[in-house]
Amino acid sequence: MDRKILLIAGTIIIVAAVICVVMVFAGGTSITADTPVYENGILKTSVHYDGEQKDVWFQYNIFRQDSLLSSTQVVNSLAVLGTLTKGDSVSELKINLEPGEYKVFIYVLERDEGTKRITGFIRNIVIA
Repeated sequence: MDRKILLIAGTIIIVAAVICVVMVFAGGTSITADTPVYENGILKTSVHYDGEQKDVWFQYNIFRQDSLLSSTQVVNSLAVLGTLTKGDSVSELKINLEPGEYKVFIYVLERDEGTKRITGFIRNIVIA
C-alpha cells in the first residue's frame, strides 16, 4: 500500500514538473487582435503585443459570407507592412468592401527570409 502511494505521488510530482518546464519555455511574447473596424475604405485592426519591436507583414484573406454554408473570397493574401511595438498598434488595409458579413483571416508573418508565420486570427465583421 505504501509503495502504491509513493508511486502515485512520484507520478504527480513528475507531471507537475513537466508542466512547469513547458510553461517556462512556452512563455515569451503574446499577440492579440481586436475585431477589425471598417471605416471610409480602410479596414483597421488593433493589435496588442508585449514583446520586443519586430518588423512584420500583416497578411489578409477576406471572405464574404453569402449564406450560412457559402462564402466568396474577395481578398487573397493581400499583405501590409507593419511594425509590432510593445503595447497597442493598428494595422490598416485600404480596401473597398460592400455592405455584408465577412470573415477576415489575419496572419502575422516575420519580414525575414522565409516569412515564418508568427500567429493568425479569424474575425467576423459586419459592414452596414
